[in-house]
Order: sequence, then C-alpha cells, then structure tokens
Amino acid sequence: MSGLDFSTHWITADSAHMLDNVAPGVFDHAIDPDRLAHYLQNPANWMAVAIHDGLVVGMMMAVIHTHPDKPTELFLDEIGTGDDWRRQGIARALMQRLFERADSEGIEEIWLGTEPDNDAANGLYQGFKHEREDAVIYYFDW
Repeated sequence: MSGLDFSTHWITADSAHMLDNVAPGVFDHAIDPDRLAHYLQNPANWMAVAIHDGLVVGMMMAVIHTHPDKPTELFLDEIGTGDDWRRQGIARALMQRLFERADSEGIEEIWLGTEPDNDAANGLYQGFKHEREDAVIYYFDW
C-alpha cells in the first residue's frame, strides 16, 4: 500500500452530493440521479465511498436480505475502485467498513459472487476470513 490519504463515508440522501465528482472506473456507468435517489430511499441498500481530495476513488454497495426462517444476511453487491486508484488499499478499507457496520447491526454473514478469473477481486476476498463455495449462476433476461 502506498499510503494514499483517503477517507470512507456512508452515502445517504443527505450526502449523495459526494457522488458529484467520481473517478473513471469507480462505477460501471454514469450515475443516474433518479436511480440513485431510489436506491438511497431503501434502508436495506448500503453504499459507501472512498474519497481522496474531494474525488470518489472507490465505492461499495451491499443489500440486506431478511428471511422468515434464518438470520439476516448481507449481499456484497458491488465494489469498485477508480482506474488509476487500484492496489492502494481502497477496496480493503471499504470491505472493513462493511464488516464493522454489519457487526454493529448484528449481521453475521456476508456473501458475494465474482468470476473465477477476476484475480483482483479474488485476491481481495481471500485476504479476509471466508469460506469459498462453488456455485451455479443463472442470468435471466426478459
């Protein structure tokens, strides 16, 4: 890690303005203000960002899943770091922030999916206590 100075923040409707200045590659596409507002209205949706000098250089999104028959769990939906900001501890810091919040809310399990050949993501996740499972993934378009 290079010692990059950045801070992490949870995004809410009141702090959504932090997303006005985002480094290329953090998100897959440009942020749509209406979609962002809708996303942030749901308290089950969590979003955190890493900021360096007013620029969002990383983000993480997760979704709380509640069940009638088992404990609440958290799905790590997406994590991204800007094209020029990778391998500087940003994703790791965002993951740690997620673990802390999940602990404080009594969530004991976090799960995610990634491609087997996504070496960067797999390297990140393997650096934390985890259990890996093989999975079958289906994508439905209609």
